[in-house]
Amino acid sequence: MNREELGRAIKAACANLDEPRVIVLGSQSILGSFDTDELPPATFLSREVDILPLSGITDPPSVEDKLLLLDARLGEDSPFHTAFGFYVEGIHKDVVVLPKNWDNRLVHFVVDDDASTRYGRTGLCLDPVDLCVSKTIAGREKDYEFVAALVTEQLVTATAIQDRIASGIDWPPTYIEDQERSLARAQSWLDHLSSRVVVRSDGSRATPTSPPTAGPEITAALPWASASDRADVGPKDPRGEQRGT
Repeated sequence: MNREELGRAIKAACANLDEPRVIVLGSQSILGSFDTDELPPATFLSREVDILPLSGITDPPSVEDKLLLLDARLGEDSPFHTAFGFYVEGIHKDVVVLPKNWDNRLVHFVVDDDASTRYGRTGLCLDPVDLCVSKTIAGREKDYEFVAALVTEQLVTATAIQDRIASGIDWPPTYIEDQERSLARAQSWLDHLSSRVVVRSDGSRATPTSPPTAGPEITAALPWASASDRADVGPKDPRGEQRGT
C-alpha cells in the first residue's frame, strides 16, 4: 500500500460514515508518518486499512452499526475492494491494545480533495512508537517482522518502544490474556531485538533471524516460536474474531 491508496481509503470511509475524520489503526497507519520510499517493504505490504470512526470515541454506542457499514461498503470482497485492490475493515477500539494517551499523539494525515470542502477528510494515524507497542504486545509473527524492520532501519528504537510500554498500557476490556505475562514477553523480545540488531561493514543494519538459545518465556515471544507458544494472544473481537493491529 502507498499513501495515495491510504488517502483513498480515508476519503471513502469519511464519505460513507458522513464524518470528517477517522482513526487509522493497524500497520498501514505507519503511512501517516512515512512515505513508502522511507520504509522497509515489510511494513507496507498489507492491503487492508483498519479504521475506527471517530464517533467510536466520542459516541461509543453508535459505533457498531458504523463498523458494519464500513465492512459492507468498503470491506473485503466489496465492490471497492474489487475496484482498487485494497479494502477497509472497521475496527472497534475495544479490541486493540495501545499505550496510555495514544490519542494525544495521533498523526494527522490530511487528504487533498479539491472536489469537496465539506469534509476535512483526515485520517488520524497512530504514532509509530504506539503502533509498535501494539504490535509487540500482539506478538504474531507478522507483528514482530514489522517492528523489527522499523528498528533495523532506525525509524523507531526498541528503547523508545520499551519506554512507551513502561508508561502504561490502555488494556481493552476484551483482552483475555495475563497482562503481566504479555508485558514480560514483549519486553523480553525487545531486549533480544536490541541485542541482535548489528551494523554491517558498510554501515547498514541487519537483524539476524536465527533463533537464540533461550528459556520458554523468551522463546514464546520470538517470531520463530510455534503457533502453540502464542496461542490466543490478544484481545477478542466482539464479533468473535481474534484481533490485532
